[in-house]
Amino acid sequence: MPRTKRNKLVSLTKTPKRNTRSAKGELIDQIQQTAEKYPTCCVFLMTNQRTSYLQEVRSLWKENSRIFVGKNRVVAKAIGNDEQSEVKPGLNGIGKQLQGPVGVLFTTSSPEEVQEWFEDYSRDDFARAGNVATKDVILEQGPVQLALDPPETLPHSLEPQLRALGMPTELRRGVPTLIERFSVCKQGEKITSEKAQILKHLLIKDSKFRLIPFAYWTEADGEVKEFALKSAEDSALIQQHKRAEAKGNGQVKHARKAAQAMEEDEDEDVDLDAEDDEDEDLIESRDKAMMMPVGV
Repeated sequence: MPRTKRNKLVSLTKTPKRNTRSAKGELIDQIQQTAEKYPTCCVFLMTNQRTSYLQEVRSLWKENSRIFVGKNRVVAKAIGNDEQSEVKPGLNGIGKQLQGPVGVLFTTSSPEEVQEWFEDYSRDDFARAGNVATKDVILEQGPVQLALDPPETLPHSLEPQLRALGMPTELRRGVPTLIERFSVCKQGEKITSEKAQILKHLLIKDSKFRLIPFAYWTEADGEVKEFALKSAEDSALIQQHKRAEAKGNGQVKHARKAAQAMEEDEDEDVDLDAEDDEDEDLIESRDKAMMMPVGV
């Protein structure tokens, strides 16, 4: 029966459909060409990732480097997953480090220069929901003030929003005022979306964008080494990242095994169903033979 033309899907957008396969192929070619060009490759962890700051880092390093962020599997495949497919000797070890919120820096600078620059670079920003508070933020009773130098009172138009977010405020002579002491967040606890909005209204930046290099490869050595991190905080973040990724990989492997076991069970069920069907056919043919008159 012919398909009706009324069910035809008509796209109203002028944007052409993206060919994902060709885009990945082009990205792989770019990564391989970059790996051939630069003698040093570093892997860094991103904390509190922000696109604007990442673009700033790209522009600061564009003269002698190139940065790739995202699509970890594509990057790992491009530089090589093993000794047979790697672009340069020992570079396949970098691909094993590409898990989670990490990026790759191909550069002509030495690993020491990269580490020194990254240690000095950081940008303060507003915390987002899910971030961990780095300090206690407690507001005393009285006029609500912005975190400026010198402090300024909050505009009166924001008072209803603060009240809706859970702050015990009211307008007194046109000034948003806390009627009692209020704790916004405590160090170490996760920040909710409401608390993140309160911190932003008060211009309190409780998040820091940083790039922490933790592994590198050089063409001269031909092997992957780890950076000797100088900060205990950075070392703790890297260890936490590795544990989280190891746990995630274990869960993925467990899920794959469970899926494989389910497929095997389904195959066994299909075989048993086929055997049952054969048995039923034999019984049915035997019953028919018994019911037929003699000589037929």
